[in-house]
Amino acid sequence: MKYLYYKLWQCFKRIPTNDMPATNAMIFITTWQFLNLSLVYILLKYYFHIKFTIDNYITIVVIYSVLTLLNYLFLYKKRMMIYEKYKDESKKQKLIGNILLILYIVGSFALVFYFGPKYTSSIAAMHTP
Repeated sequence: MKYLYYKLWQCFKRIPTNDMPATNAMIFITTWQFLNLSLVYILLKYYFHIKFTIDNYITIVVIYSVLTLLNYLFLYKKRMMIYEKYKDESKKQKLIGNILLILYIVGSFALVFYFGPKYTSSIAAMHTP
């Protein structure tokens, strides 16, 4: 995750109007992690009929806040250490890093929007009396 944070941070730095690239990278990663957790939740609920109490907005806000706090502590606060670790990467490493970043973002997005609508209606139908 540190490497993906670094790559996003560097990508956001290239946008001239972006005056908070490190913060935006953290928020972007947090959102994507939340989407990934949502997918896991949907799949667990559908395939294993595991009942969670994530059906209210307060729980969602708490989970997103916890993810934000963890990313703040482990990514944002340590961004200079992360920068020092990855700043001298080779062209090959940069290429691989960009490919991984694109795969993570597109893959997460595609999986959530493929599985989400497909299974959430089935889950709702299972719980309807």
